[in-house]
Amino acid sequence: MPKKVFQEKGVDGGVKKLMKTTVKSYTIPGSRKMVKAGDCVLIRSPQRVESPYVARIEKIEKISASNKVKTVVKLRWFYHPEETVCGRRPFHGEQELCKSDHFDSQDADCIQGKCKVYTFEDYCMLKEVDKHDYFWRFEYLAASQTLLPDTVDVYCVCEMPYNPDHFMVQCEMCSDWFHPSCVKLSQEQVATMEAYVCAQCSG
Repeated sequence: MPKKVFQEKGVDGGVKKLMKTTVKSYTIPGSRKMVKAGDCVLIRSPQRVESPYVARIEKIEKISASNKVKTVVKLRWFYHPEETVCGRRPFHGEQELCKSDHFDSQDADCIQGKCKVYTFEDYCMLKEVDKHDYFWRFEYLAASQTLLPDTVDVYCVCEMPYNPDHFMVQCEMCSDWFHPSCVKLSQEQVATMEAYVCAQCSG
């Protein structure tokens, strides 16, 4: 395993040696769940009990100093939409995150559990969604407070980006998607239709 030795000045002016060892995995305390680099994890925080912070593990290291050993994880953070400068918008799904360019290191004992973060396309293909299944379609550049891409496809007469939490019906003529409520239909009415044709195509 690769090892790095660092020298750090102590409070008494002396020098203490830190030895970093990259490890393949870490077992979450109080569970048998094991995480490794590339896994997405929930990060414990008293400020976010209902919706914990989410990050991807980039590296796991054990740091030895004197007689003390601790495990540290290098993380790439996912931001909840409300944590970005743009805030949460109506088209954001409940499980939506923004992949950021924000990296830092935390003690491994802050890991609460494992989760999965899918691309937007893969998330939309899921038949069942767990409460710890998330997705991203925007990247957030934290330093410049910029979301990428700055434009996305819009649908329906309301011209909003697709929200996977909201039911939509597709016009069989133009293939555009519509919210039933926007075209004065109920979801129950749509369920009984053999096919839907939007007003523009039928007019």
